Amino acid sequence: MDELLLRHLRRQTSREEDASVTAWLEDSPDRERELAELRRLVEAGHVADRRIDPGDAPSPEDVIWRAEARVARLQERGVARLGRRLRPRRPWLRWSDSLAAAAVVVVFLGVWQAVVRSGNSAAPSIHQFASTDPGETEIVRLADGSVIRLGPDSWLAASWRTEIPEGAAREVAFHGEAFFAVAGDPARPFRIATDAGTAEVLGTRFHLAADEEDLSVAVVEGRVALAGPDHEVHVGAGQATRLLRGQPQDVVAAPPIETVAAWLDDFLIFHDTPLSVAMQEVGARYGTDVMVDDPALLDRTLTMWFESKSLEEVMTVVCSVVDARCSVGGGVVRVHGTDSGDDS
Repeated sequence: MDELLLRHLRRQTSREEDASVTAWLEDSPDRERELAELRRLVEAGHVADRRIDPGDAPSPEDVIWRAEARVARLQERGVARLGRRLRPRRPWLRWSDSLAAAAVVVVFLGVWQAVVRSGNSAAPSIHQFASTDPGETEIVRLADGSVIRLGPDSWLAASWRTEIPEGAAREVAFHGEAFFAVAGDPARPFRIATDAGTAEVLGTRFHLAADEEDLSVAVVEGRVALAGPDHEVHVGAGQATRLLRGQPQDVVAAPPIETVAAWLDDFLIFHDTPLSVAMQEVGARYGTDVMVDDPALLDRTLTMWFESKSLEEVMTVVCSVVDARCSVGGGVVRVHGTDSGDDS
């Protein structure tokens, strides 16, 4: 039925098939909601422009005032929840509910000032900040198309000009843990600054954890270079390592990402990922075999993410994006080219 509904949404069905869909919808009042959810998923898979409108950045004085006011009120009342009252209703900024938020704002302001000073201060700039509480996660979409799933008790600040010159890095400041899916741009490397060192990538997916002394990475796709004061270590797909107090540790085989970050168990993300790689991850995540019968499909790439979605929902969107037909059953997923035979 999923394939019929998918073709119905694509307007590729016959009158008889449309009548079958109508009968299916009339069979239960919940069916309209199910079809609307499927339509939303399909449309999300086709979204090509992942840039966001960050809104107007505040002045430095405004940021400092908010941080100072927040600390004063929290100290006076002794209630961490007051932080929510000071949280600006803007997509580029989200305040944590702890006193650490004030210090983070100062770091964010420093990053913003450094980026502006490094180039033309008159050039338009984009500033983004996100933070999470213990037990909380958040999806962050950066202006360059990169997507980050921010783990619990973490923060990330980004600031760069809207047009980054070739050779200049896209720089963010980070503390905590997160899963990164970085938009590829060889001419503009992506650099993550932490207290324990720096991670530099060109376009990849990886888990990063950073505190004052320890910077660790587990790479799913691509390459990452960790750099301390005197050492640098390179890590490839399927590998993991760390910098401990600036000293590189051994490069080892990366454990399954769900054991590195248990909070990622309902999250699946691809960024310019070949279908062959993506289907291996889908199979591992959902405990199923995935068979692609058309070799021409394997080199097609996926840029999308899923949160708390079933295997059927994931494959419906994937097959819509790569223009294929899918069947799920008997512990096996089969992906067919549109010119291939029946699903049997």
